Amino acid sequence: MNRRLRLVASGACALLSAALCLAYGEHVRSQSERLREEALERYGGEVVTLVVATEGIEVGESVSRVNVAEREWLVDLAPADAVTGLDSVLGTEVSVPVAAGVPLTELNFRDSAESVEVPPDRVALSVPLDDDLGVPPGTAVGASLAAYEADEDGVRMISEDVRVLAVPQTGTGLMGSGSITVAVAPDDVARLLAASDAGCLRLALPGDEALALAEGEQSAPESVPAEKDGEDEAEDGEAEDTTGEDDVS
Repeated sequence: MNRRLRLVASGACALLSAALCLAYGEHVRSQSERLREEALERYGGEVVTLVVATEGIEVGESVSRVNVAEREWLVDLAPADAVTGLDSVLGTEVSVPVAAGVPLTELNFRDSAESVEVPPDRVALSVPLDDDLGVPPGTAVGASLAAYEADEDGVRMISEDVRVLAVPQTGTGLMGSGSITVAVAPDDVARLLAASDAGCLRLALPGDEALALAEGEQSAPESVPAEKDGEDEAEDGEAEDTTGEDDVS
């Protein structure tokens, strides 16, 4: 085979490989969409079209058709103030970062004067305030709360470090209306949202050493000095009795 035929064969193989890759990508995409549609049918419920980030969007980046897409979402799981129209946010810069796969909300487009600073290892969430949530009055920005899930099966901790990023501006402190913005670890996002949606989320304001003390109570002490002292006294008593017996003999 001469050089020209080898080049033609190589080019044909390259085109065939590219075509196979594109076909496989389309197959994976269609399969993913099919599974998602089946999940919507399986769970049921009314759905709404939301604008969802297809990749992480940082502060200052503009929304485009590359980094977001319109997706169907269960109404019961849709976050508060979610963006429902792509055209309304195209070209708009975000002031609060959003992770890939998360619906965009009005929180992501707050004015720079009202924007919150999200720690790089956290995800910002907006949690509706109500009387059952349990947030103490006067809770300020920067406070660290503990999140619990309370239902008929008992009370379970979700996270011991839920940081407050923003609270409703009421002039007199935190009130039972509006929403509170918090930063949580990525692994706790799904469980916290589910608990909030189910109405079993509780937020508490622990003292500086409260959680450490609670953890300490769950572990048994390594030594029991009082019992050891009692054993020593008993041994001393036996020794005295033995000495007394020797004296009598």
